[in-house]
Amino acid sequence: MLKDFFSNVTILIASFTVMGQILKNKPLHHSSTFKTKLDWGICYGILGNILMLFSFQINPTTIADLRHLAIVIAAAFGGWVPAIIASGLIAIGRIVLFGLTDTAFVAAISAFLTGIVCGGFSSKLNIQPALKAFYMNLIGLFFISVVFALYIEDVKTLLNVLMMHYLISLIGGFFAYHLSIYIANSNAAVRELNHSLIKLQESEQELNKANEFLNRLSYRDGLTGIGNRRHFDEVLNKEWSNLQKTNSPITLLMFDIDYFKKYNDTYGHLAGDQCLQMITAAIKDLMANNPYSTFCRYGGEEFAIIFTKTKLDNGIAIADLIQKKVQSLKITHSSSEIAEIVTISIGIASMIPCLETQPKDLIHLADTCLYTSKTKGRNTISTP
Repeated sequence: MLKDFFSNVTILIASFTVMGQILKNKPLHHSSTFKTKLDWGICYGILGNILMLFSFQINPTTIADLRHLAIVIAAAFGGWVPAIIASGLIAIGRIVLFGLTDTAFVAAISAFLTGIVCGGFSSKLNIQPALKAFYMNLIGLFFISVVFALYIEDVKTLLNVLMMHYLISLIGGFFAYHLSIYIANSNAAVRELNHSLIKLQESEQELNKANEFLNRLSYRDGLTGIGNRRHFDEVLNKEWSNLQKTNSPITLLMFDIDYFKKYNDTYGHLAGDQCLQMITAAIKDLMANNPYSTFCRYGGEEFAIIFTKTKLDNGIAIADLIQKKVQSLKITHSSSEIAEIVTISIGIASMIPCLETQPKDLIHLADTCLYTSKTKGRNTISTP
């Protein structure tokens, strides 16, 4: 008998471990959702039926096992819902597995009453959880004792069975309850760790996004929103290296707003900033459909456009469009010495990158052409 009870305890403890893994993301407590309580109740009900399969025969009509502990633990952690579900499944299993007899019917009623009483006891009584589980174990043993007393006629056998049943049930219940606590706490720790890892990943992603945003900002001119000098240098060096491999041309257009210092002196720096923004927006719109262009603010009122895979003739045609676009804005410039509106001077140069030349050579050439445009009276386009 001791060996049979010990087998029941082993199955009970092993099953709690398996259930804890299956439902590790659905912790059972009194405030759990109905679905969670239903899932746990079904698992405890299945466990009770497994324990009955490993029960042992006391007499031709009576068997003994620890099925009531499945109901007790269900009630201890989840209250009456999982307790009722588990006890109902165990009651049905008692009849299905061993046939509809008087003993089976009484045992089924006993199991169901255990679920009702333990469920209500767990939900209503506000005492220490471990003590509550102990009392519920005794409740289950009481109903079992009644069944045994009805069907075990030999007093010596009855006392022997009850003594062994109480001893193993109380010891097994103690270990089963504390194992369940350990499993629940371990699962909670794992969930907390996973939650922390997810939060850490989310924080890392947010940090990466912030770094990317800051990185993009570091390549953008704060006033105009186009690329800054750093972006210009990086793109030019990168494209120079790429085009060197394909023996393709690169064209650099540099332009300056004519008499911009006088514009600021006349209208103020706020108006000067607005002037730069209007011109930048217009040219940016003009270049929107050109996949080979990179528009940057080179410094102050000086701007540059890098054209990849673009010959000088095409660059000149685009320069003419840009000059006309700026004039079409009709930004008043009463202090200009060449027109009543804002105009620009353009220098444009083109090279095929090779080992003998460097990006700075193209910059120097385009800048020289821009200087030529200024010395020729401004509002002009100059090439080498």
